[in-house]
Order: sequence, then structure tokens, then C-alpha cells
Amino acid sequence: MDQENVVQDVSVEIDGQIHTASYFVENGTIHANLGNQTYLLPIGPVPANEAVKSLIAGTLRRRGFRATLARKWFSHDVK
Repeated sequence: MDQENVVQDVSVEIDGQIHTASYFVENGTIHANLGNQTYLLPIGPVPANEAVKSLIAGTLRRRGFRATLARKWFSHDVK
């Protein structure tokens, strides 16, 4: 059981870089701060720290995908 109202940090290493998020659990909801954004996740069968690690990994994958797409889009010469 996750302890309510206690702020905790969790870190994930991806591509040699360590990414950290803070989170706490309140009223069955995980409140996670990643960068300048707050995410709300419902408590599920996975412990809160594992859910936040998945959130970090998913957010970074999505950012990487968008950055790759933007590089492809803007790398074409406009004539």
C-alpha cells in the first residue's frame, strides 16, 4: 500500500540520463510532477512508484517521437 500524503522521488535512467519525478498519493490518486507539469493518475494494481516510472518513460518517448517528427518536417527546403 502506498503511503498517502508523503512526497517521494523516483528516478529512471534512459539512454544514460537520469530523469526524476516527485509524486504523492492522495484520495486514491497519484499526483506526479515531471518537469513543469503535474499529472494525475488513478491508483491501480501497480505500486505508485512503478506507475510514475512508466509515466516518465512514456513522456520521454512521446517527446522524442515529436522531436524526430519535427526535425523531419522542418528539414525540407521550401522553394
